[in-house]
Amino acid sequence: MIQESIAIFLLAVAYDLLLGEPPARIHPVVWIGKLISFLRAHARPTKAMGFALAAAVIIITVLAGSFLVWAANPIPFLPILVCAYLLKSTFAMRCLLQVSSDIGKMIDQDMNEAKKMLPSLVGRETATLSKAQAASAVIESLSENYVDSILSPIFYYLLFAPFGLGLEAALAFKAVSTMDSMLGYKTRGLKELGFAGAKLDDLANFIPARLSILFMALSRPGKAADTLRTAFRYHAATPSPNSGWPMSACAGALGIRLEKPGFYTLLDAGKEPQTSDIQRAIGFMKAAIGLTLAASLAVLII
Repeated sequence: MIQESIAIFLLAVAYDLLLGEPPARIHPVVWIGKLISFLRAHARPTKAMGFALAAAVIIITVLAGSFLVWAANPIPFLPILVCAYLLKSTFAMRCLLQVSSDIGKMIDQDMNEAKKMLPSLVGRETATLSKAQAASAVIESLSENYVDSILSPIFYYLLFAPFGLGLEAALAFKAVSTMDSMLGYKTRGLKELGFAGAKLDDLANFIPARLSILFMALSRPGKAADTLRTAFRYHAATPSPNSGWPMSACAGALGIRLEKPGFYTLLDAGKEPQTSDIQRAIGFMKAAIGLTLAASLAVLII
């Protein structure tokens, strides 16, 4: 079972790094999104319906993944390939790094075009952002998504792999994460319906978010003290109980001030971020991701 878990993990990582994201028409997360949209259209905007919707999305996602693996059983090696494909869909390393890099370059070339691209990475209003604020937004999202889009699904895969449920756990996490990204807003019609998904997402990311600062500190040993000090001082500045940890750790490691105007500032004494800091942040996060993968493989082997 462990050898199979290792093979699935390595194949999933290789797929992500070499090929990136699969086409939307066959992307499992896109289908999770379609399921959420369908259920939302037929649900009343209440907390009770939100919990029912969350349970339905998680159960259907896990059962659908299990069914695909079961259906592949008659063909040798195909179940492992299907598992790897499904696991890969729960994390997005290459995509996150590439999108961050593309937007960073565009901020220098054409700020108006960069503002159009930013919503693919950040959820804030982009029309009035300065170059420094846009650079900050990219770096904040990069560090936050290191947890949500990479560390957390891998964490749950590792946690449940010894019980033969690693893929199911990763898929369940991705279902929760997708619900939060689609429904977790305090707007009319979503505040109540999205409550369950948002709280489940907070709970699911609780440990990985705090674990992330260790990988980030180890990724830049010379700045480890600054990374950890800033994380512990500023993590509570953000509205989210989790996103402040990796974002403030990144601010400390790079020595820059990260800010969402009107909401929070991380590392007040840091220098104003420049577009060049985006590439520094990408290099830093590549190191953190590399350590994450190495540590994950070690856990599976041991």
